[in-house]
Amino acid sequence: MIHKDRVAVITAGAGGFGSATALMMAREGARVVIADIDRESSEAVIKDVERAGSQAIFVHTDVSKKSDAQNLARAAVDKFGRLDMLINIAGIGGGGLLEEMKEEDFDRVIAVHLKGTFLCSQAAIPEMKKNQWGRIVNIISRAAFKPRVGVGAYTAAKGGILAMSRVLAAEVAQYGINVNCVAPGTAETKMVKAGFPTPEARAQEATFTGVITRPIRLAYPEEIAAAIMFLCSEASAHITGSTIHVNGGTFMP
Repeated sequence: MIHKDRVAVITAGAGGFGSATALMMAREGARVVIADIDRESSEAVIKDVERAGSQAIFVHTDVSKKSDAQNLARAAVDKFGRLDMLINIAGIGGGGLLEEMKEEDFDRVIAVHLKGTFLCSQAAIPEMKKNQWGRIVNIISRAAFKPRVGVGAYTAAKGGILAMSRVLAAEVAQYGINVNCVAPGTAETKMVKAGFPTPEARAQEATFTGVITRPIRLAYPEEIAAAIMFLCSEASAHITGSTIHVNGGTFMP
């Protein structure tokens, strides 16, 4: 088990990417902290983790609040004695033309995505420094590289996370902490399914965005989780400040 006795904190841990990552972490021996606002879904994930032979706790967390981010790191250490890996997934939608978008809606998107990643990372790093080892993986998006009309706030937030991740990677490298990003294309998540409620609509979205892998489809959450797991492993020890794209060929850097 590559993560035996290590502790992974996953924001939006009850969502598609988060729950898939939590289960993979559990199978590799990690104990898991599910940070989310959805207690019911989080408890279901905890049961899956326990069935996989590991332990997990739920911490109600609004990542845009500093007090919640600090409480999250403290809860991980109080329960499991350490904090080794932070996977920043938490995010919200935020559609609409920038010209027409309400200021408060723009602020909320930036607060959850960008500020939330900043606050949770800031809270976790001192615990990682204690062991001179850590992994921070930030979920960004194809949108940070290939913008799409109508998601300007989301694109700005993800682009900000990308830039911030590179700076953070340089700041914490001396402590054995690696910081990387995973950039999914459109994936089969709850948020996407709300926007594209039928399989036919999601297949059309995959075609529209330019998926070239066969069969043409959206990404599965487990495929994003697999990239996260790689970046948390010793196999990626010489990788930091980088991005793995999981998008079916819709963007090729």
